[in-house]
Amino acid sequence: MKRILFDNQIFCKQPYGGISKYFAEIITGISAHEGFSALPRKFYSANDNLTASKLTRLGNLHRSPNFPGKKGVEKIIVKQERLATLDTLQKGRFDVFHPTYYDPYFVTALPAKKPLVLTVHDMIHENYYDHHYEYLLDETLWKRKLIPRADHIIAVSAYTKTQILKYFPKIDEQKISVIHHGINQASVTFKQNINLPERYLLYVGIRKHYKNFIWLIKSLASYLKDNKLTLLCAGAAGFDAYEKDVFSQLGITDHVQHLPIAYESELAAAYANALCLVFPSLEEGFGIPILEAFNAKCPVILPNSSCFPEIAADAALYFRQGDSEDIIATLEAIISRNDFRTVLIKKGAERVTRFTWQASVEQHLEVYKQLVG
Repeated sequence: MKRILFDNQIFCKQPYGGISKYFAEIITGISAHEGFSALPRKFYSANDNLTASKLTRLGNLHRSPNFPGKKGVEKIIVKQERLATLDTLQKGRFDVFHPTYYDPYFVTALPAKKPLVLTVHDMIHENYYDHHYEYLLDETLWKRKLIPRADHIIAVSAYTKTQILKYFPKIDEQKISVIHHGINQASVTFKQNINLPERYLLYVGIRKHYKNFIWLIKSLASYLKDNKLTLLCAGAAGFDAYEKDVFSQLGITDHVQHLPIAYESELAAAYANALCLVFPSLEEGFGIPILEAFNAKCPVILPNSSCFPEIAADAALYFRQGDSEDIIATLEAIISRNDFRTVLIKKGAERVTRFTWQASVEQHLEVYKQLVG
C-alpha cells in the first residue's frame, strides 16, 4: 500500500475555489484506487469541496452555536492537524508527500529520502504582482524554496510549465509533468429559482488586477447599453466603491449585476442561461470556468494568449488581448448568429469530454509510482 500524504494548507486558505476542488478530487480518487491510500483520511475544515467529497471531520463543536472562544478552539484543532502532519513526516510514515499549497513549513521535517511532489498552479504572482504588491511576496519566496527542492513538479497546463522554466531555468524539464484538471461532467445540476437577467453576458470569479475586469467594463460599456444587455458577475464579493464609481461614470450601473454563488447548481444555472461566458483574464494557469461553461452548453470567448488555446482549442472564440474593438466583434459573432452559437456549443460539449478527474487521478498515480517504485 503506497501512502500519499497531504496537508491542510489550501483547505485553511480557501472556503471554496479551484485549488481546493483539485485536491479534493485527487484525494478522493486516490482513496478509491487499489494499492494507494491518501493520508489523512479527513480534515477539520468547512471547505465546500471537502464537504461535497465527504472529506471533513467536523463534529458537534463546529455545528454548535457560536460562543466566546469557539474560533480560538477551532484554530487550535487546525494547528493540531499541522502538528500531526509534521509528526507523520518526521517519523516517515508515508511514501510521498504532496502539500496542498506552497508554505514550506515542513521542509526541515521532511526526510531527505522521502519524495516531495509539488503542484504549481500558475506563475501569476511572478508575472503580475511582485513588482507592485509587496504583500504578495511570501508566495513567491515560498515557491523559490520549494520548486528546486521538489522531486517532481506537476504543472496544470503546458503553458504553466513554460512559465516555471522561465523563472527556474535550471530545473530539469523531465522533472515536470503536465496534468490537466478535470470536471465532473455527469454531476451538473441547475438551480431554477435564482434571479437572472433576461439577456446577459457572464463573468465568473474575482475581478482584481490580472483578471482585467475594469478593461472589460470600459470595453463593453457602449455595447451593453446599445443592446440592452447585462454583464452578470457571478461569485466573489460584491462590487466595491471603485467599481461602482466606474460603472457610474460609464453610465452602466443598471447594466452590471452581481450574483452571489452559494452552490454549484446556482453557478451552473448562470452558465446555462447566459449568452456567453466572457473571460478577459491576462493570465491563468488553467481556467476551470472554461470547462464549466462547456459543460453547461455556454459559448466562451477568450483572449488568444496564456493557457487559453491549450484548454479550449477550437471550441471557443478568441479576441486579441487588449483590443476593445476585437472583443466587441467577437461578441457580435456569437450573439447575432444562432447557427454559429450552436456550432460553438457543440464543440464545447465535445471538448469538455477530454478533461476528466479520473484521467487526472490516473496520471497523478503514475507520478507517485515513478517516485516510489
